[in-house]
Amino acid sequence: MIEAINKYVLMAPFHNKNAGFSKWTFAKRNGKEYFVKEFLNPVYPVDETISSEIRRSAVQSCRNYEARKKRLYSEINRVSDGNVVRIEEFFRCDNHYYISTERIVGPRISPEDLQKYPFEKRLLLCRTIAHSVMKIHQAHIVHADIKHTNIMLKMTGSGNLVGKLIDFDSGFFEDDPPKMGEDLGGDQVYMSPEACMFICEEPVKLTCKMDVFALGILFHQYLTGELPAFDTTEYDYAFDAVLDGNKLEVSERIPAELRKIIGKMLDEDPEKRPAMYQVFAAMGGSTETETETETETETETPPEPAPKKKHKNPQDYFFVVKD
Repeated sequence: MIEAINKYVLMAPFHNKNAGFSKWTFAKRNGKEYFVKEFLNPVYPVDETISSEIRRSAVQSCRNYEARKKRLYSEINRVSDGNVVRIEEFFRCDNHYYISTERIVGPRISPEDLQKYPFEKRLLLCRTIAHSVMKIHQAHIVHADIKHTNIMLKMTGSGNLVGKLIDFDSGFFEDDPPKMGEDLGGDQVYMSPEACMFICEEPVKLTCKMDVFALGILFHQYLTGELPAFDTTEYDYAFDAVLDGNKLEVSERIPAELRKIIGKMLDEDPEKRPAMYQVFAAMGGSTETETETETETETETPPEPAPKKKHKNPQDYFFVVKD
């Protein structure tokens, strides 16, 4: 077992539970705990025995990957509202790439168990998530894998729950989407109709409205403990039903105005779905300043102001570990 990588002392071996094309573990560095992920692809060619042509092609592919990730991570950190978990470092060690983020420690609560909390607290949770996704969408970033397990719950000092948005492995800019034939991440439970069409190699435009559809499903779960209703004897997933011309049923247990906005979020046509600033407003969001105070300083005693962090440039997010 590797005991340390880039001065991160591993707390356990890397494993791939719920990780897709990656492995992860927790680690310590300078007295602080981190989440460290190792990407299985691409693999940087360190083997000197391979042909120069193959090596040159592989190196170029890795360089393109690095450039896209540097741009993405830099912008995510720039727009983070405190509940978008920042990428601390992106680096390569030997032939694999890694990222590190802060370790989020909070309660693991299923959408079903969330129903034990008052409706107002569940709505506040939805609002904090809507604010975070609104921030990344303002930068034209598509998360592309929004689901319950990519929202880490955090209990505030006053007993409220806020959501921390993690895992941008599948993320991309709207002006640089995956190309036909490339992989597109995402959980089928939350998958948008257009994502399914892309996977089936049908011509389609991938935009931030993919996330809006996924959030419509997730918010319905948070507010009711259940998925929006569709004929489960006929369809396995929500996008299946929608692509076949069916409307997903929004529970009447959700107040009318919220039911209306969630219904629009689940429209088959991305153009008819609301933007996230409209979703945020419908969930009670007011000014940006007030919301950031609500999400980040929801404590009984206001904390001391944190020093401003200097934003890094894209080129600052990547380096090679030289052992």
